[in-house]
Amino acid sequence: MHGEIIAIGDELISGKVLNTTCGFVANRLFCSGYQITRITFIGDDPDAIRGCMLSAIERSEYVIITGGLGPTSDDITNEAVAKALGRHLVLNKEILGKIREAERDLARPLPLWEKLAWLPEGAEVLNPEGHSAGYLLIHQDVPLFFLPGVPEQLEAHMVQQVLPRLRGLTAPKMAVMQQTFKVFGLSETEINVLFQDLESSQDGLSIGYYPNSPEVNVTVTVKGLNSKKVAEIFGMACKTIEELLGRYIVAVNEDTLEAMVGRLLLKNGGVLALAESCTGGLLGQRVTSVPGSSEWFDRGVITYSNKSKKELLGISPETLSRYGAVSYQTAEEMANGIRRLSDASYGLAITGIAGPGGGTPQKPVGTVYIAMATPEKTAIERFHFPGTRHMVQALAAETALDWLRRYLIYDTYIPGYRPARHTK
Repeated sequence: MHGEIIAIGDELISGKVLNTTCGFVANRLFCSGYQITRITFIGDDPDAIRGCMLSAIERSEYVIITGGLGPTSDDITNEAVAKALGRHLVLNKEILGKIREAERDLARPLPLWEKLAWLPEGAEVLNPEGHSAGYLLIHQDVPLFFLPGVPEQLEAHMVQQVLPRLRGLTAPKMAVMQQTFKVFGLSETEINVLFQDLESSQDGLSIGYYPNSPEVNVTVTVKGLNSKKVAEIFGMACKTIEELLGRYIVAVNEDTLEAMVGRLLLKNGGVLALAESCTGGLLGQRVTSVPGSSEWFDRGVITYSNKSKKELLGISPETLSRYGAVSYQTAEEMANGIRRLSDASYGLAITGIAGPGGGTPQKPVGTVYIAMATPEKTAIERFHFPGTRHMVQALAAETALDWLRRYLIYDTYIPGYRPARHTK
């Protein structure tokens, strides 16, 4: 069953807002066995909306339309759709009742919100208990799903409302299985070389390589008419990929490296503490984005200045004077200092030159020292990360987390990122 996605909004075609919702919708459809033939971005233009939608109805078996369903004057999707399809706008009493209820709860009027209750004739509201007015219209036997553009609202609509209804209208013709391996420490081309034989070994098997800095997402997809055969090929492909990539796989599907580290710490009864300089709290932000991280994460400090390194971590003034803030010795003292102060099992420390300025011939921009303090010893490595300031910071944070992951699984003090320099 093939369909398409239309995303509406001036903010999308002007580049003011990065559209992530189309990718989410396309992925969910694909994983459910539905084919996407086209994704179109258009502005808040009634004529453009009309032309694009009518063309989509002619060539597609279903259409997903996102955006333009809000209460403000630039939200014109409902009016444009009603005019294009020759339908009146009809007041939905259920939605209006929810708006009145919200006004009573807030003890103030919401003058613009009534617009949300005016929907094209024949619209079936997808979530009558919610606050957003996603709906389904069937026109010329083609289901048209209109979804809000706000990512959180759209995602809930897609999973809870659209896919179940789409399956009820027509079952997908093709079985599809898909899994994404998140890889760190190998480049896209290095991974591609590993899988050349695998890619050509089975009909219906495809492997995609998608840089998602600092990781590479490797997506294996198997599709076919025989669901049993699809499952067999999929199982073989995933097993082969796991064997070939091994320690470079940091997470799978929706999982994350930081969540993986958290589970490993819980399993080992360990607690983590962080000391950051050039990453400015990025490592701590990633760790605390994991629900329940308080069970295995104690604290993090951002010691950006030399003064803060001395006062908060107890770094020796002699170390800073003799070797500098970006050095093997300072990184070592930072990791040991945060571990000592917190009494944590593991301490990670990062200090470096993220750029774009501040580099020297001896320590060019991108020079970063990472230290990992464990109950047994403290290991320190010097790295030279390429790219912009943001890229250097992202690579440093990823490398530190991955290094701890590797230690917790394989009991190794060798980091996965290359090239690593052992020069002090």
